[in-house]
Amino acid sequence: MSTRRTVALALAAALLQPAPGYGWGWHVHSLVNRTAAASLPVEFAAFAQWTDSLASLASAADARRCCDDNEAPRHYIDIDDYEEFFAGTLPHTYDAMVARFGRERVIGNGIVPWAIETALAQLTEHLRSRDWPRAVAVAADIGHYVADSHQPLHLTTNYDGQETGQRGIHSRYESTLTEIYYSSLVPVPGSVSAYARPLDAVFAWIERVYAGVDQVLYADRRATNAAGGQTSGPVYYEVLWRDTGDLTRACIRDAALATAALWYTAWLDAGAPVLPGQGSSPPPPLTLRLLPNAPNPFQDRTTLRFELPGTGRATLRVLDVRGRLVRTLLDEDPGRGQRSLEWDGRDTEGRRAPSGTYRLRLEQSGKATERRAVRVR
Repeated sequence: MSTRRTVALALAAALLQPAPGYGWGWHVHSLVNRTAAASLPVEFAAFAQWTDSLASLASAADARRCCDDNEAPRHYIDIDDYEEFFAGTLPHTYDAMVARFGRERVIGNGIVPWAIETALAQLTEHLRSRDWPRAVAVAADIGHYVADSHQPLHLTTNYDGQETGQRGIHSRYESTLTEIYYSSLVPVPGSVSAYARPLDAVFAWIERVYAGVDQVLYADRRATNAAGGQTSGPVYYEVLWRDTGDLTRACIRDAALATAALWYTAWLDAGAPVLPGQGSSPPPPLTLRLLPNAPNPFQDRTTLRFELPGTGRATLRVLDVRGRLVRTLLDEDPGRGQRSLEWDGRDTEGRRAPSGTYRLRLEQSGKATERRAVRVR
């Protein structure tokens, strides 16, 4: 069967699916939560016993939009309405944003970063109190909000192409396209660490995902031209997939890993409670160590993963080969367990560090460990 014939049949099937709501679509949201459950660290793997519930509740947040006026802004943020985003000076906390821009503008532009932050706090409390049904429901919501914030068109004022004469691209891209090519979207489960600063992590991935806005809109124009001005049919979707397939797969994979990392963060912050069926044995002992950063070598940014055996002030510094301080990335108590931070390759003055080898130094309670990171241009 020809590729075009296959796409035509898949397109017909996709159009017969129930309306997918306002996010990636039910199938993709479920996929994100299932992949997240398969990516949990071994000491928290028992949480995956609720995989089916996490998947079935993955779009509950969309369902609430019908009767909760406060729900809709939790699914997006028009980040490009803030000039400070491009200047790198945008505040990260909700209170700071409201103080700077006013509550009406902040809510009008969407509040997905703080919806994730709020849900994370709720999940931590439910895990601490061992309220497993509520924990699962909130964890599913976290997966939904994380997935939405990994959809480029959930991050722009031009969310439906209305500013560029491309109306309908939102649904064409996130719903119809992903239904047609769903079998090509299933990611391989990965490994995750907890976030030392979850809200900063959210804004870091928003910055990465936002780069896909222009890519999706450009692909839509190419696909429309290739289809003779049409925005439907096999030719249109073949070209749209060809130009956005890699981006879409990466967004869904990264959303699943970020979701797993947030669930794990909440569990650690809750005191690592024993889960049903886990037994009474404690989790494997933790040690002070720096895990391999990835990518390494890197150009623009790399994720630094590390493990802390206990609580208390910890520091993570980037040093040059002579031992001179380049950047302090952590100087606080992030809690015990495996954590992660991103280094954007900049020094304390915000300048891009030159190519070369750097030393990552992690310290806590008078003990220290080091690992090398290599930056290339």
